[in-house]
Amino acid sequence: MLPLPHSTLRAEPELMLALTQARITWVLDHPHTSGWVKDALRGAEGIDPVTLQNDVEMIRHLLLPRCQAQIDLAMGKVLVE
Repeated sequence: MLPLPHSTLRAEPELMLALTQARITWVLDHPHTSGWVKDALRGAEGIDPVTLQNDVEMIRHLLLPRCQAQIDLAMGKVLVE
């Protein structure tokens, strides 16, 4: 997988697009990537980037806390038993 440029360096937009597309292709080709991630990446193709960025943030704000709560509950059950 190609590394992204260091965050303090500002890559040209064309370079950043090429690097991220190479990463997306790698993830799509990886046999252990979940189906829903592959579907999301394919579905994101051609979406307005501002809309997509907002949607990704919404998913992050909704799913991360839910996942953490589920993990905490599962760990609590393991620790209690």
